[in-house]
Amino acid sequence: MRLHHAALVSSSEAHADKFYEDILKLRKIKTYVLKSDLALKIFEIDAECSLILYGNENFAIEVFVPGRVPSKKEPFTHLCLEVNDREEFLGTCRSAGLEINIVPRGDSRLCFVRDFDVNLFEIKQAIS
Repeated sequence: MRLHHAALVSSSEAHADKFYEDILKLRKIKTYVLKSDLALKIFEIDAECSLILYGNENFAIEVFVPGRVPSKKEPFTHLCLEVNDREEFLGTCRSAGLEINIVPRGDSRLCFVRDFDVNLFEIKQAIS
């Protein structure tokens, strides 16, 4: 079994492109529209919504763009990304003005980044 994709929300395509393409370096695979009748059946939301699928050879993220800023932070919901150079990645995030939270844990640190909306990403250093 493998994870096919994760789904997150963004307030705009510009925010999504800036984070998923520019910072995460994922490619935009396709864009489409979730029609309101299907959104109602799946999510109990009677509204049309744009969708953008970003990905690379390892995973995909389906980003819902409902045209509004998400209003609620889910306290435990996050994606964990493994990067080759965590400090360089965090520097890129800082330069983009993203919120970074570094939490000491014993001899190590847990690193979390929020995107331009409210999505939370844990950032791990890849082990060679």
